[in-house]
Parts: sequence; structure tokens; C-alpha cells
Amino acid sequence: MSQNVFDFFEKISKIPRGSGNEKEISDYIVNFAKKRGLWYNQDSALNVIIKKEGTKGYENLPPVIIQGHIDMVCEKNSDKIHDFKNDSIKIIYDGDFIKADETTLGADDGIAAAMQLALLDSTDIEHPPIEAVFTTGEETGMEGAAKLNAELLSGNVLINIDSEDEGIFTVGCAGGMKTYSRFKIDYEENKDNFNSYSIIIRGLKGGHSGVDIIKKRANANLLMARLIKSIMDKTKIYINYISGGAKDNAIPREAEAVISFDKMDYDLIYQTIKECETDFKSEYANTDSKIEIVITDSEKKNSAFSEKFAENIITAMLLFPNGVQTMSSDIEGLVESSNNVGVIKCRDDYIDIICALRSSVISRKYFICQKIKTLTETLGGKFESCGDYPAWEYNKDSKIRALFVDVYKKMFGKDAKLEVIHAGLECGIFAKKIAGVDIISFGPDIFDAHTPYERVSISSVKKMWDMLKIILKGMVNL
Repeated sequence: MSQNVFDFFEKISKIPRGSGNEKEISDYIVNFAKKRGLWYNQDSALNVIIKKEGTKGYENLPPVIIQGHIDMVCEKNSDKIHDFKNDSIKIIYDGDFIKADETTLGADDGIAAAMQLALLDSTDIEHPPIEAVFTTGEETGMEGAAKLNAELLSGNVLINIDSEDEGIFTVGCAGGMKTYSRFKIDYEENKDNFNSYSIIIRGLKGGHSGVDIIKKRANANLLMARLIKSIMDKTKIYINYISGGAKDNAIPREAEAVISFDKMDYDLIYQTIKECETDFKSEYANTDSKIEIVITDSEKKNSAFSEKFAENIITAMLLFPNGVQTMSSDIEGLVESSNNVGVIKCRDDYIDIICALRSSVISRKYFICQKIKTLTETLGGKFESCGDYPAWEYNKDSKIRALFVDVYKKMFGKDAKLEVIHAGLECGIFAKKIAGVDIISFGPDIFDAHTPYERVSISSVKKMWDMLKIILKGMVNL
């Protein structure tokens, strides 16, 4: 029954499982296997593989790999008190939706884990041998999938449950990487007669830096750079602090800067802020209509960025590639390459700019990386990249895709859509690890993933769960 899926989703939502904090959820899955006498393997990356024999009549079929990731993006509204390392996600049922209380929900990809556990727990579902793969670190670079020992798997079909649109089956995806640009802060003393003020940009919608990048939503880090530059062009200020965004793979919704200036310039600067706010609201009227810029008094700062360093960091924020870079010439409407200036992190001595870069064309991915590296080093920073993962190429002869399309049409009386997406899925890594594996990705309707507005459709989960059961039953003829 689909109720088991929701029961397991509630259980895992009680376990903090942000990327890098997966030990407890990984151990929970291991204990689940132990209690049911199922074969399992937990590796050093905390990935878990659980195997279950096929049901009567399916025992001798090749295993099917059912895969999803157990980590989640941890985002919340700035005024929401929530410790993602220790606090459970508060589940709220609202009509046809499950959502959280001003935090990300973790349906991406907790719904996959819930379906996997419900399948492994079942006694009344016909299926081939199951190899359930629970991976870690997907949201921060797919580290778990990269470290997984695929030799433990013998299946030649992989069903990934990490897509977010019912009836749209993912059959290919972009590759990507992270970039880190570090700038050592050069400080000087604030002028004694300068007061300090906090400026916050908030109210942006944010979103997934891959799937939602085509929607051209505002990036709080870029808006902050534009605002500070507009102020710097009009009067003398010091920058004491600047930060924005929480995750490189989420379009930043908020940014903050602390600046110091002569109080005689307050009216001029306030007017500039309001002019920028008006401009931003106009530019993003269709995507981010609730943009708000707030200035408040701040504790007086004794030190600030030097004039040259301030110019360099604002230049970097303004000129780093951001948003859609190229569109596919083969598939209409598909983003080919993009970059998300996701995080500006101000430490005591350094400022880090962290980007999530994606492309379905490997040469363009490295070209954008080269741009960021060149600009970073030109401005005196140090550059590194990591988490380079491959694209998943479309397989024109996929049998599992044909089965999904056929079952969907029979169940719902309409054609499914096939989609190559501008987002990273672990499918590309598995395609390289398992020669000839046939892969498809599907999932229920999940909205506004990677934001505090994330929600999943209850009815859609039920339908996709029912479809998965029919798919597994139909694999006897695959």
C-alpha cells in the first residue's frame, strides 16, 4: 500500500540528513536491513546497498537496481530557528501536499528512500531480485555515487527515483562541477566618524540551480554586488562584511553586507537603495516580485576591506558567469550550460565564492571553468575545482524506457514526456561504472525543491508508487 511510503517518509524526516550529516540515516537503513534479514553493505562513504530476492516466478530474472540519494539540501528562511544537524523536519499535510515549516522538506530525495524501503518491506509486490542503492552526498557533488563499489551490483537495469515531474521521464542529464575562488582579505581601519549599517536583500524565490536556472530568477549575490557598486559610484563607503546564499546548488535567496559611511550620506545611500530595489522589482516582476532591501544600524566596525580589495571582490561578484550561458542547438528549450554563483562566504581572513557549474557539453563546462579561474587569478584570488561528474547520454535503444512509456500510457491514458534535463543526476556516474546498464529516472511532482517552499504532491506519490509496482511486475517480459 502507498501508506507505507508515507510512513517511511515520516520516519526518515525525523532523522537529520543534510549532505555531510548522513551517518544516522545510513545506520537507520542498515538496521532496517538487519531486522528483515536482508543482505546489506555499508561503505566508508555511508552508501548502503540492500538486496532482496525476487518473488515467486521472478526469482531467476536479472536483478533491477532501484536507486536514490539519502541526503537533502538544508535551506530555511533567515528568521526560522532550525538546526539541520540536530532537528527533525516538521511535516505538514496541507490538502494534496506535504510541506515543511519554513525549511526544505527533503522530498528530494526522501521520497526515493521511502519508496525503496516500502518495496523492501513488502510481502505482496511481485518483483525481480532487488538491489536497492541508497547514496550519500548527491547534493554536494555526488561523492557517494562516485565512491560506490559497483562490482557489488549485478543488475543491468537501473531505476533512479530523483525526477520531480510526474509523467516526465528523465533520459539524460548534464554533467557538472564546483568551483572555489578564495580571496585573502586586505583590511584597513574604518574612519572614526563612519557609522556601520547592515543591508539585507531578501524575499527572492531561489530554486534549484539546474532545473530552475532557465526561469531566470534573481540571484541575491549578484543583486548585492550591483547595489554595493551603485553606492560606491556615488560616495565613499567601507565594506566590512559581505555574504550570501547557503548552498552552491541553490539559487541564493538572501544576501547581507555590512558597510560603513559618513552619517551625512545616509539619505543619499538610502535613496540609492530604494532606487535599486525599484529597479530589481521591475526587472524580476515575473519571477521575484517580493524582493526587499532593508538597511538597519549595525554595531560599529573598527576594520574594513581596503579600497582595492573591495573593488576586486565586487568586480568578481559582478563578472563571474551567472545563469544560463548557452542553450542546446539540438533540443529546443534545453539549457546546455550554466553557472550559479551560489555562495559568498566571508571568513575572518578570506572570502570564498562557490559556484555550481553545469553543462551537457564537456568542452563548454571546462570553458566556463576556465573563465572563472582566469577572473579569480586576475583579481588576486586562488582557484580550485572539484566534484567533476559526467553527463548521462541519451540511450536510443533503452528497453526500460519503452516499458515505462507503455505502462504510463495504459495507466493514465496519455503519453509520457521524455526529457533530458539541465541538472545533475547520479545516473551519469552509474552509466560509467556499470557497462551497458539501461537507466531511467522518474518521480512524483515535487515543487520548489532546494527552497523552504518545497512540497510534494500526495496523489502524485501514490500514482508513481502504483506505476513502479506495475513496472516491476512487467519486467518478466523485459
